[in-house]
Amino acid sequence: MASPFDLTGRTAIVTGANTGLGQAIAVALAQARAGIVAVGRSSMAQTKALVAETGKPFREITADLATLEPIAGIVEQADAAAKADGSRLDILVHNAGIIRRADAIDFTEADWDAVMDVNLKSTFFLTQGVAKRMLADGKGGKVINIASLLSFQGGIRIPSYTASKSGLAGLTRLLA
Repeated sequence: MASPFDLTGRTAIVTGANTGLGQAIAVALAQARAGIVAVGRSSMAQTKALVAETGKPFREITADLATLEPIAGIVEQADAAAKADGSRLDILVHNAGIIRRADAIDFTEADWDAVMDVNLKSTFFLTQGVAKRMLADGKGGKVINIASLLSFQGGIRIPSYTASKSGLAGLTRLLA
């Protein structure tokens, strides 16, 4: 009987795959036999080495999701990588995110916008771009958004993070 976690022949995009949770997600998906397209704004050498231990394909895309500018390129490069491996884009994991801390009374518009742009806006538009590829052949795919318990708890020093993660939870329900 095949493992329910066997992702052989599938390709996953993981944003924020350079460290922490994103790195762990990329490695776990590779251990389940998925090819990995890792997106991050800094070096992913360690993630690459860990995925290499699984023997699965690893592609690195350096991109800063603070703007929408890299979105089309990410979709194109990820799709090309999947096709080169005889696969398709099957899974998108949104893990990239930022947080800015200041008392709510002193929070700036620039900090608010920066968090919303990375945590919510780029998530929506990257999902839209990847979903078009996933739906083109009628096979669909899976989108996983990493939210936060802080979207329920809130906090006076992280208002934009709380709002962005709450919005992300709503976006997840919209896409379901």
